Amino acid sequence: MSKLRGMGIMKGGFSLVFLLLAAYGIEAQSSIPFVVSIENVSAHFQAKATREFAEKLAARSAGELQVRYYDGATLYRDAEVVKKVAKGEVACAFPGLWQLDEMVPDTAVFMLPSVYGRSIAQMRELADGPLGALVSKRVEETLGVVVIGPWLDLGYGQLFGARIDIKGVGDLAGKRIRVAGGRGNEERVRAFGASPVLIPSSDLPAYLKGGLLDGVLSTYESVDSAALDKQGLRSVLEDREYYPFYLPLVSRAVWDSMSPKLRETVIACWREVAGPARAGSVAAQDKAKAHLVARGLVVHVPGDDEIARARAILLGEEGEIAARLSVSDEALGLLEKAFRSGHGR
Repeated sequence: MSKLRGMGIMKGGFSLVFLLLAAYGIEAQSSIPFVVSIENVSAHFQAKATREFAEKLAARSAGELQVRYYDGATLYRDAEVVKKVAKGEVACAFPGLWQLDEMVPDTAVFMLPSVYGRSIAQMRELADGPLGALVSKRVEETLGVVVIGPWLDLGYGQLFGARIDIKGVGDLAGKRIRVAGGRGNEERVRAFGASPVLIPSSDLPAYLKGGLLDGVLSTYESVDSAALDKQGLRSVLEDREYYPFYLPLVSRAVWDSMSPKLRETVIACWREVAGPARAGSVAAQDKAKAHLVARGLVVHVPGDDEIARARAILLGEEGEIAARLSVSDEALGLLEKAFRSGHGR
């Protein structure tokens, strides 16, 4: 952690939390370093929620934690930060499930065909129920981390058309679709006859400008915040491809250095933030959609029958997809049980 202690005040939320520490008269050198690393920029709802968590923690830890907050990938991108958290080099991060399935295969269960087109209520029930508990356990055991509470919604991943106007999944055959990550996302796009392409966010505008993509799997807020509609995205198929979550992770090494009371404080601070932040995620996506529509984005909303037909196509391959992704029988069984019980109807 010596490298992080020697960094000075950087861009993002770090200075805000550092000043909060100073205001409370906390002697930073005697406290446990607690570095929070976020990839999203400060204007993103996830960054706002995690910054609030850091501020609460800095105030309530009464000097036991030296809280430092970095957003905008100032330290690491989420694809990199998970290993840093596992090693204890970063105390806390909030990576998306789609960043984890190569290390923790059961996280891919939330990208399988069964979840295609489901409602927010259904997806939250999965995340908060036995399946989410199992996935959290797998993440903790595999990565050497602690999942400190409820997962945070991102919002639906949708299919945005670039060179083509995507009006239905039948338009995807033979097309090149960019995905941000997640082998489950690649499998689903491939099942519709398209070719998934992994491209870093920083390179995406150049690919769109060059006409090298037919579409992008993303969320309204991600497209709006990066102004990707101005780079060529012109339509969206609002078919609720999948519903991604962020996981609140704390390094096991840092966790073990805390007193039981301090651990309770960390959990309590996150729980206070997580509930309102879920509502904030929905509002943020709705606001971003309104911005994009005002700028000319064309929205295609498939009917329930069309969603059901598309899911049926995908479900025919679910067993093989789950096997390729190494999703455990236990996780797959809990997914199937949830929808058999009527929760997914």
